[in-house]
Amino acid sequence: MKAAHLVTADSAARLADFAARTRAAEMLNRTAINLVPSENRMSPAAHAMLATDYANRYFFNQTLAPQGWEFRGGEGLADLETAGCQALSRLTGAEFVNLRPLSGLNGMMIALSGLGGEPGARVVTIAPACGGHYATGALIRRFGYQWVPVNCVDGRVDLTQLEQALATGVSLIYADLQNSRHMLDVTAIGEVARRYPGTRLHVDCSHTLGLILGGAHPNPLDHGAQSISSSLHKSFPGPHHGLLATRDADIDALLRDAQFTLVSSHHFSAALAAAVTALEFEIYGSGYADAVIANARALATALADYGFDVVGDAGSGYTDTHQVWVRLPDPVGVSDRLARWGIRVNIQSDLPGCPGRMWRLGAAEPTVLGATTTDMHELAAVIAQARDGHTSSHVRGLSELRQRLGRHPWWSRTNESERAYL
Repeated sequence: MKAAHLVTADSAARLADFAARTRAAEMLNRTAINLVPSENRMSPAAHAMLATDYANRYFFNQTLAPQGWEFRGGEGLADLETAGCQALSRLTGAEFVNLRPLSGLNGMMIALSGLGGEPGARVVTIAPACGGHYATGALIRRFGYQWVPVNCVDGRVDLTQLEQALATGVSLIYADLQNSRHMLDVTAIGEVARRYPGTRLHVDCSHTLGLILGGAHPNPLDHGAQSISSSLHKSFPGPHHGLLATRDADIDALLRDAQFTLVSSHHFSAALAAAVTALEFEIYGSGYADAVIANARALATALADYGFDVVGDAGSGYTDTHQVWVRLPDPVGVSDRLARWGIRVNIQSDLPGCPGRMWRLGAAEPTVLGATTTDMHELAAVIAQARDGHTSSHVRGLSELRQRLGRHPWWSRTNESERAYL
């Protein structure tokens, strides 16, 4: 009994410590400048959904049938998920939108399972060394398919390799470009795929969904893709959740059949947060998407002006996406210093054409918080001071920059009352 009492007391003390640390971290997180391209920030209204009782509830009655409420907990706000799907349908131009995937990777699993065909079928993807997702090939093999990776340079798939693969029989092209400073040329892939009627084309646009839905990048569904999947928390500023969309009823049926066995609870509160984000994005998404690319190019140009080795062509602004890649002698050490200042960068290894460790930066989160190209130039100056070994007490403009970001976020123009949360 005495040992049990000690364990209980220790657990209580640890819980109190974790609670205090959480409160302290939240204060830092609210003013941190996050330059991780695979992360973003939701609006307060969307984020609030995650803390509701709906996080504890199932919601299966997607048709909202009066006799369909076998689980009643989601009934009160089920129509919000429906409204979110309708908003995403308008944004994607797809009649069929599925918010059941738990993440982008879960959406990948559903798409591969539903569209990959019979065991032993061949599935083409973009090679990981060229920017394809690290997990796609392994998942293809786990599902019993044959993996056929093809090369891709600057967003353009090697069409000769693709044609050779399709000529020997391919059930699915899963175009999964993730690490890229260039938009994927879906049109070229689609033109080749159309010559092989038994092959489906699916595009995983997890990194660029916000740019696509905002109109800054072409919509894959307009250029030959029969379906898309995505996470919702990279250039699209939603929760950690997933999306499937198609204009084809037969493909939707295949995806929903696979989803039914791969997802039970779809994390209803996250789906509600996604719905709020989609409704907001219809209002501000176009301006935001253009601003993301403008800010990425401004950051890249300013870093180059401060002597950083920025990957890409200065004449084209270094990037066509939200990603900026930077080589430097000590990426980890400078990252550590910036983290202490409340600036978070992403370290990656062996990005396409760039061996070794380096930075993969993203402009999406500062942008959704209202950052301008001027802010990007000031941020580059702060980053240069970190590289040059300055201490935080001598960093010019850092405190003002951290406080300024978030005063005029893009979501605030959807409803002035949102400002009260900030």
